[in-house]
Amino acid sequence: MIIPAYTIDPSPRFRKLSVYVYPDGAVCVTAPPDYDPAEVRDFVLENAAWIEHTQRIFFAKKNSPAKFSVTIDDRVIPYTVVYRGSRKKLSIYLDLNGQMEVRAPWDATVESVTGMVERNKDWIRQHLMGNKMPERPTASADGYKDSLTYNGTTIDFSVQFKSRVSRVTIKVKPDRSVAVVAPVTVNRTELHNYILGKADWIHAQVTTTKRQVAVKRKFCDGETYPYLGSTLTLCVTRNKADVSVVLNGLNLVINIPPDVIPAMEPGFIRKCVESMVKSETTRVAVPKVIQFAAAFGVRAPQVDVRLNKGKWGYCSTTGIITFASELCLLPPRLFDYVVAHEVCHRLVMDHSPRFWSTLCTVMPDCQKRRAELKRDSPLYRIFLD
Repeated sequence: MIIPAYTIDPSPRFRKLSVYVYPDGAVCVTAPPDYDPAEVRDFVLENAAWIEHTQRIFFAKKNSPAKFSVTIDDRVIPYTVVYRGSRKKLSIYLDLNGQMEVRAPWDATVESVTGMVERNKDWIRQHLMGNKMPERPTASADGYKDSLTYNGTTIDFSVQFKSRVSRVTIKVKPDRSVAVVAPVTVNRTELHNYILGKADWIHAQVTTTKRQVAVKRKFCDGETYPYLGSTLTLCVTRNKADVSVVLNGLNLVINIPPDVIPAMEPGFIRKCVESMVKSETTRVAVPKVIQFAAAFGVRAPQVDVRLNKGKWGYCSTTGIITFASELCLLPPRLFDYVVAHEVCHRLVMDHSPRFWSTLCTVMPDCQKRRAELKRDSPLYRIFLD
């Protein structure tokens, strides 16, 4: 750690060492008259990290946001550079209105900012202008796409490398796409051989008829979603500047402000659908929880709803029941099964024979509903990514 430059202000008023950082970045140490220079030096060294952090904050405030622009495919795209004291690297951020912002460290030079933007033109083109570049078949540090052939069937899969994982995992998603997650340190040849060794299992999961295949949603005008046994139709309007999400019968009307660029509309609509689905699940689930709690003779538990791509619901040891936000997309008989299942856990926390016999006292055909839910679940999962 480099010791920052500092001055010493000795005074009888001070009984211990203190350090101050002024808005201009100057560092001053207040000390008793009989201070030891070596002790002061060690004190500054101990606080060097805090001093540097504080200086960054002050220096960042001096650098007001700057305006620049970049030209991509004959289109001039303006962007704002915002300096932040705590930031250590450059990053590009885009909002739903298509405004681009570069967040930079306090000491970033103009050349480093403009150079970084130039190097990321392809990324900007893809996300801001909706002109996606073709996929590169070669592997990269982030991952790659490949395929395998088994029993005459060609199966595509994607590989993603992550620093926080310690082993290779293969997941077949509800839409039958195959995703492989591996540590960044894994040997690429060994990884490929491992995936090929799992070809029989992957093929069985992709071609199984025991589960339905999920439909990948585009989140666009006219798209339909299941909704408590009925069909919900998405209607997108652009009549006013404010965002609005209205459930009008079986029509979900979402208004998009005119300044939202087309390339970002699907993401914008998805957020609105997520909000509506979560709200509807909460509205419908709470009365059902109260109803089944009375049937089981237990106190109605607290209910939470969140985006959950795994389980439809779970009950914590503290008695809080959490449901997946997509629960309201299930038909009523499966909706009731999930609610009854989780409320039953207020009596029996495991899935022992006692649990199922208890659940059968309220829902005699629970096993039939369970099998139906396992088979049809992918049809009601609309948030796949």
